[in-house]
Amino acid sequence: MRRRLTWATTVLAVVSVGALAGAGSAAAAPREFFGLVPQGKTPPPEDIQRMGRGNVGTVRFLLNWAAVEPQDNQFDFSGLDDYLGDLAAEGIRPLPFVWSVPRFVSNDSLEMPVGSASDREQWQAFLREIVGRYGPGGTYWTTVFPTQHPGEQALPVDTWQIWNEQNAPKHVDKPDPAGYAQLLKISDAAITAEDPSAEIILGGMFGKPTGKGGLKAWSFLKRLYKTKGVKAAFDGVSIHPYSPDVKGIQKQIEKVRKILKKKKDKGADVWITELGWGSKKQGRLGVGKKKQAKLLKQSFKVLKKKRGKWNIGAVIWYTWRDLGNAPCDWCGSAGLFGQNGFDPKPAWNKFIRFTGGS
Repeated sequence: MRRRLTWATTVLAVVSVGALAGAGSAAAAPREFFGLVPQGKTPPPEDIQRMGRGNVGTVRFLLNWAAVEPQDNQFDFSGLDDYLGDLAAEGIRPLPFVWSVPRFVSNDSLEMPVGSASDREQWQAFLREIVGRYGPGGTYWTTVFPTQHPGEQALPVDTWQIWNEQNAPKHVDKPDPAGYAQLLKISDAAITAEDPSAEIILGGMFGKPTGKGGLKAWSFLKRLYKTKGVKAAFDGVSIHPYSPDVKGIQKQIEKVRKILKKKKDKGADVWITELGWGSKKQGRLGVGKKKQAKLLKQSFKVLKKKRGKWNIGAVIWYTWRDLGNAPCDWCGSAGLFGQNGFDPKPAWNKFIRFTGGS
């Protein structure tokens, strides 16, 4: 396990060395700490420019294997090239979660590609391809990006998230910690073959998923560690601690950290790769515009304060714009902007107070 010297570790180290940096330095979070996960279609360039003005540090996005490689060994990188290039031009770090399988591997897109040697080889070959293109020194950054964005600085992918909500039946055929451990191990081998310094984090897990076969995040994590050698295959854990209140978020993080401590893996980061509430009073987490803004402020304040103690890698808000067809009863209004993208909500104003944007 690489356990890179993350910004959280750096802060703790600086504080321990005689407090050479002042309290203000210890309290400051880097730009990449606060981010967004847009839902639905790729945001247009004007949206990404708006994110840039807001000083958004990270954008988490779906890297859909089936969309990039619809047929065996036939790749379409055009959409990804444009997206990552636009993000880099605004100083926004990309955080992909790699998910789904193409039909030439399985007719079931939710089946983790670990069932056969052929499936595993195909998955690893795809990972090597995308890391070789978008990782440090990747072919996109050295050949395409300079022509698309002359003079701009490349921001390669340095962290890869494997699958999404693997403890919930909505995003995987059957939550299976042992099968997921196998996926992590082969992903680690493929990714680090191209980029030895890459950071690998688990797919974001619901704290308490619904549906048949769903496993609580801490239960899934506990069972994951039963697979020999899996600890060396990842650097961080990711959760989606949705809750009606901030106390519920804290409890979920503490339960995950308890498992990490018990498994002697306290150095693992905990990434909050989805967090949010709806601005309409409908659904389980629909709270209205004022309370949405209040809960964003409260949760971000706590997570920023606890980032060293809990080893928080990032806090990523769900979502950017409101949605037309939403995947849940409240998340259609979870955006920081209305559906047209022009109307910032009070929650956006709270968000940019943490990022220093406008």
